Amino acid sequence: MYKLKHFDEVESDLDALDEQTYDEVVGYFEKYKINPIAYSQPLHEQDKLDLRGYRKTYVANATYRIILKVQNDIAQIVHVVAVGERDQKKVYLEAFLRITKK
Repeated sequence: MYKLKHFDEVESDLDALDEQTYDEVVGYFEKYKINPIAYSQPLHEQDKLDLRGYRKTYVANATYRIILKVQNDIAQIVHVVAVGERDQKKVYLEAFLRITKK
């Protein structure tokens, strides 16, 4: 079983979603607690944003992404970094900014 954590900013990401997308995202959060690897894909460099080691999940017919990191070294933790639109890769930039700010 994995513990789910998230960046504080993810709360406002969720508030911006329509109800159907919100429900789908929250459903994935529950799946991450069981097996986050099965419900996500590895990220690589995105337009010169180094997101190696992070993962993504497509939601809302692939118009939104959940960006997460799975940590297995000491404890099993899923850390949700961002939830947002893929359009013009906005969510990748937001995730990168949040990661490098911490």
